[in-house]
Amino acid sequence: MNNSTTKTLATAPAVVISTWLVMMVGPFLPALAAWALILGGLLTMGLLLLGVGESLAARVLLRARRPTAAEDATLGPAVAILCQHQLGPPLVELRIRDGIYAISAGAAGHRTVVVSDGLIAAIREGVLPAEQAAAVIGHSSGLIRSGAVRSDLALSFWTLPWQVVAGFALGVGRFFARLPFVSLLWRGRFIVGAVALAQGVAAGTPATIASGIIGASVIALSYAMPRWESRWQAALVSIGDTQVTHAGLDGPLNEFLGRCPQTPATAERRHHLTRSRQPATAPRLAVLT
Repeated sequence: MNNSTTKTLATAPAVVISTWLVMMVGPFLPALAAWALILGGLLTMGLLLLGVGESLAARVLLRARRPTAAEDATLGPAVAILCQHQLGPPLVELRIRDGIYAISAGAAGHRTVVVSDGLIAAIREGVLPAEQAAAVIGHSSGLIRSGAVRSDLALSFWTLPWQVVAGFALGVGRFFARLPFVSLLWRGRFIVGAVALAQGVAAGTPATIASGIIGASVIALSYAMPRWESRWQAALVSIGDTQVTHAGLDGPLNEFLGRCPQTPATAERRHHLTRSRQPATAPRLAVLT
């Protein structure tokens, strides 16, 4: 499965559900408001796909702000290294996300790289060397250069209805998870889907069949969507690692990962980064006697 297919599977359900929610709300609004909602949404999504208004979108959708003068100075050595490896400005614009204490960076859109304030604090305190900071940021810059996240801000905007519904459902789920047998019922939800489908087909009317298919599809998506999203995240990690390797920052990234909790996924990444640094050995020629 290629990366385009993986991303399509990971994002299509949220896009479809958000579109359906907008279409459901539209008839209950005044005609002018409904058209403004639909056309305005399509126009905004189109502009974001072209990279227009990306700074504002990063501020609103990602809660990422411009760095202060002090933060620019702190990031300066890492940014200088990134520029030497063609992964820094003007290819990317750095934004800061407050309240994230982990050392991390993320990418979205045509040029936006969001750096956690935890990364800046680690540089300021001397915990994170400039080369490793550059590698962490460079991983996200590589995603920008590859084009893998070019549509992400547009998708984040269009799927806002789904994000609201999913956030509400997550909150309700956490509340009811405290009740006995709820976790067991959730794990066995495929039975509910199968029963809904069977009852709809057995009733035989188009409405009940459609209802059964929709119910079963929702249950099926609850299993499939986390898997698709996980595969896409793994693909992004791989794409970023490849870009970092091509830029020559795989060594510092490997050193940084060595300081992280050693999960199987981290070990696999370090293995590939280490292997990429090993020079290929020329085949030996046998001497015939």
